[in-house]
Amino acid sequence: MPFNLDKFVASPSVEELDSLKKSEIVKVAKHYGIEFQPLNAEKTRLKRYVLEYLVDESILPITVLETAITVPTDNTFELKRLEIEMNKEIRLKEMEREREREERERKEKEMQMQMEKGKEKCQMQMQKEKEEREMQKEREERERKRKKGGKRT
Repeated sequence: MPFNLDKFVASPSVEELDSLKKSEIVKVAKHYGIEFQPLNAEKTRLKRYVLEYLVDESILPITVLETAITVPTDNTFELKRLEIEMNKEIRLKEMEREREREERERKEKEMQMQMEKGKEKCQMQMQKEKEEREMQKEREERERKRKKGGKRT
């Protein structure tokens, strides 16, 4: 259905304004004498100008500014997208650092356990060697006594 400027002017609405093409918004803006540079203005910016004008002139109630779905006229969305991406990257890096930290802690605990096992094994080996030396001493002592006792008879 082709755009009808007179119909829009007779009964303007946010819904109708949102459905218009840029060239149609330019016609509405010119009708109301809204100054702008159409070659440089973005469609969303033009919509916002027209909407604000209609509210300022009490053609539409101020509540439409609160409820109207309009795209910000600056780079808010791009900045928000970049912020979200950056926050995502930061979270990923934090998660990576946390995973690396946990891995380091796991390896340190593993090494500590291995060192403790090695220490226990070493202590057990030393104890075994000590007992073997004591047993050897006892055998040698018995052997000496036996040899001493054998010479007397």
